[in-house]
Amino acid sequence: MKIVVISDSHGRMLDVYDAVERECPDAVIHLGDCYEDACELRHSYPDLPVYAVLGNNDWGADVPLQSVVTLEGVRIYLTHGHRDGACFSSPGNVPAHAAEQDCQLALFGHTHIVYHAKHGTVEVLNPGSISLPRRGVASYAVLTLNEGRVECITLHDTQGGLWDPEKKKQKKWGWF
Repeated sequence: MKIVVISDSHGRMLDVYDAVERECPDAVIHLGDCYEDACELRHSYPDLPVYAVLGNNDWGADVPLQSVVTLEGVRIYLTHGHRDGACFSSPGNVPAHAAEQDCQLALFGHTHIVYHAKHGTVEVLNPGSISLPRRGVASYAVLTLNEGRVECITLHDTQGGLWDPEKKKQKKWGWF
């Protein structure tokens, strides 16, 4: 199963649509900050499952701040991260909350910075921001899950190439 993971789209959908069209995923996970973008994806791709949680800039939707989903036999903890204490240099309590839920994988956003590390039995990933990165270029992740295992995690820039932490921010449009 192939899953595109995005966070912090903040209403800037062009790169989100490009990633979905390029990757042809079986599902999309949106980790908050702009829940309306997840709703737009559901409307545009009615046969594509879209899982989402609220971010610190999302209001009024009856959607959880955290959730656990099981995809292809892998338990995944989803959170934006702001209520889990995630900050620029740390995932905060995200790994502990995922472990409490018996999850193999924890996904969070909020910081707009890519993060990928193993914490005990939990693999923790922040795909960065697909619209407003704080370091480097905008990014998203692709997960490949198979029979209860995380087979592969790759990070991509919005051009589809592998994400490079040394690459400098590119301006696509004059004021973005």
